[in-house]
Amino acid sequence: MVKPYEQFIKEHPTVEAWIRNRPRETRRKFASYLQDFCKTVNVDPEEWRHLDKFEARDLAWKYVEPKTASNPTVAKGALTTLKNWYRNLNGEQLPFDSNRGGKHYFHVTHKKYVTEHIPNKTEIYQIVDMASSLRDKAILLFLFQSGVRVNVLEHLTYGDVQDELNKEVMAIRVTENLDHKLRGRNIPFYYTFLNGEGAETLRRYCEVKHKDSTPETPLFYTKGKRVITQAWIWKIVKMCVKRAGFNPKTMSTHTIRKSFRKIVRQTNIDDDDKEQLMGHVIKGSRLSYFDKKDVDLIREAYLKCNFTKEQPQSEVTKLRKQLETSETKRLIQETRLEELETRFKMLTKNFESLNEKLKEMAEK
Repeated sequence: MVKPYEQFIKEHPTVEAWIRNRPRETRRKFASYLQDFCKTVNVDPEEWRHLDKFEARDLAWKYVEPKTASNPTVAKGALTTLKNWYRNLNGEQLPFDSNRGGKHYFHVTHKKYVTEHIPNKTEIYQIVDMASSLRDKAILLFLFQSGVRVNVLEHLTYGDVQDELNKEVMAIRVTENLDHKLRGRNIPFYYTFLNGEGAETLRRYCEVKHKDSTPETPLFYTKGKRVITQAWIWKIVKMCVKRAGFNPKTMSTHTIRKSFRKIVRQTNIDDDDKEQLMGHVIKGSRLSYFDKKDVDLIREAYLKCNFTKEQPQSEVTKLRKQLETSETKRLIQETRLEELETRFKMLTKNFESLNEKLKEMAEK
């Protein structure tokens, strides 16, 4: 079934061209806001953005103003959409007086009800173990071990990982087509990796779900063969967090990226390697250094971070370690006893020698 905003996009080729290269969720929001605006003020989208900038602004404000009191977040999203659509024609800005105290100013308050909890590696794997399917487990491990932004999982295809599946450590080349946030940061691409359980789970997932797939097939998809969305991944994360016994309000998909960052920041590797693994801009003269840097060097830095699961010790291993510890302590005690015996013998010998000298002196 075609959704109303999708039908709106099909009916307006210029709108389709405007949002074609944007993330899926951004396309949905922009098209929905623009459609609702055109329906409310009874104007064609192309007709509106050809109006004089002041006339266009007044129509936009007429639509947005009632929302500023009841739902300022929606008002902000709608206003951003309309500004972007109008500017897309010839680059001209709508002249809103939106500075504090201005005619078009309104305040958006972001309420944070609970403190975010950034899980450590042990807690992450507790969450991963709660996954209800191989796909969900692969998604959670991919988010954590690679540290990518969630929009990457929405854009990944089977072809992006196909050549890495037989490798112990999989290299993931994140381009601006996968992570749209790179476009505004002058970063053409960066490398991250998967290894251990993350690589093995993705390998098994692809063996099951991508037997006959083409390189263009979405890497993660739903039962209806539709590409998985960020909203769906959000639900997976929230569900597994709750099952693991944590408060789902304290964690989100981006929290998992923060767990990745915490481990990277605590590892003793080059600062530029840390920023590169996060997909951040490298400051200073080494800005383009990682465009040419050997992937093996980045891989070495990644492996030092150690994102693999710590295997629980068996009872036999624990007993063996206890025995080894007891044996070590026994050997240390025996060594100390031997040292004390040697020192006692030396003191006894010195005492006897001194006693003989005292006797000789007394006889004289």
